[in-house]
Amino acid sequence: MEKEIIYWYNRITEDMKSFQISILLFAILIVTLFVAGCTSSTPQTVLLTTTQVPTTTASPGNALASMTEYPNITGVWISDGEAGYYLNTTIQPVAIGKNTWIFTSQHGHIAEGYKVFKQPDGTYANQTLVGIFDPDGKSVYMIDQPGGWAKGTIVGPDTMFLVLTHIGGKDTGGNAFAMTMTFHRQKSQ
Repeated sequence: MEKEIIYWYNRITEDMKSFQISILLFAILIVTLFVAGCTSSTPQTVLLTTTQVPTTTASPGNALASMTEYPNITGVWISDGEAGYYLNTTIQPVAIGKNTWIFTSQHGHIAEGYKVFKQPDGTYANQTLVGIFDPDGKSVYMIDQPGGWAKGTIVGPDTMFLVLTHIGGKDTGGNAFAMTMTFHRQKSQ
């Protein structure tokens, strides 16, 4: 009998705690509604405003480049030996050396190819890359096979300035990496 009394006492106590928590949550909800003004009986007028967008006609200087206006970047591009930076707990300058980027095909604003360069351990890397031209016809955004990102700017018919960043991997010795390079397209013999 004593166990049964204890059982019912504990059950009633738990039910009362649940009831008190429910009342507390309900009170918080009501206070929140009053503070937010959701119970106001006065209708409020909400003014809707519109913004007119002027219509403009694109002049040739503002027109997007068509697929035939993208420069052809197919061919072999070789960089000047320039420097970059590793970022780990410190910033460390590092010599880049010569990079060779070969764009094997281009379809409108998309160029495909690969790049070859010497890694810190002395071996050579060969990485697939794809580039997509911005409508300005001068900026090309590239990503390589391990995930490095680059932005190239065509500064002449056979010259491209490039900024490359990489989160880190085998070809950067595990360090995050940033560099700039100037590439020159090689003339075919």
